[in-house]
Amino acid sequence: MIGSQHRDLEGVERSGHVYDASISNTGRNLSFFAAAFEITPDFRTDVGFVRRRDQRQAIGNIGYRWWPESWIINWGPRLSYSRNYDFDGLLQDEDRRLGLSFNFARNLSFSANLRRDLERFGGVDFHKTEYSVNGGVNTSRALSIRANYSQGDQIFFDADNPFLGDGRSARLNVTIRPLARLSSQIGVNTSRLTDPSNGDLQVFDVKIYRAQSILTFTDRLLMRNITEYNTFDKDLDFNLLFTYRINAGTVFFLGYDDHY
Repeated sequence: MIGSQHRDLEGVERSGHVYDASISNTGRNLSFFAAAFEITPDFRTDVGFVRRRDQRQAIGNIGYRWWPESWIINWGPRLSYSRNYDFDGLLQDEDRRLGLSFNFARNLSFSANLRRDLERFGGVDFHKTEYSVNGGVNTSRALSIRANYSQGDQIFFDADNPFLGDGRSARLNVTIRPLARLSSQIGVNTSRLTDPSNGDLQVFDVKIYRAQSILTFTDRLLMRNITEYNTFDKDLDFNLLFTYRINAGTVFFLGYDDHY
């Protein structure tokens, strides 16, 4: 429990609190988690950051795993549910998820998820359904791959005219280690939204290309480079940083950052 007493620059005093309680268990087969918390509308803190106030939320999930330990190492389903109210008793969010995941031999993984949720925005309740699949390959230290694809209902967050669109997103991340001292992470993120009520009119189609490389010259000196291109803003970001460690508590940095 956390309590706050706050006085702003105009002399207005507010008091609030945060309650949080949870229980969890992680076993070889059965795992579960349950939590309840609330943040009052008048809770304030000038030395921290609170993303959202005025909420009372309950969360729970339960999962079970079988261990064949053959070409399938383990697999199992997971079910989760959450509800979030404001202090006026109005339901703001409701989230239901069902997932099924597999871990295979040689560090291969796959999962599929179904999500059905309610989200309130601009005084309107939006009911959404989303499907997603994830996969990973990590059979070699020199190369690892992660991929994700999701499709379903997405809110277009326009304050004047919000609507429920058809969203699709994909993500691909590849990590390459050609040398012991060199590693590169290359990623592509795509996000697309169309308006089904307007003849599937395309609202946006954004792609982000990102590459991050780290080259270690010695145990003390390394170089990091991040290059990113965003098709929405047409921006190319380039960042270069050299790091030299003098000792455990002293590090020198020299870098360059630019946007095109």
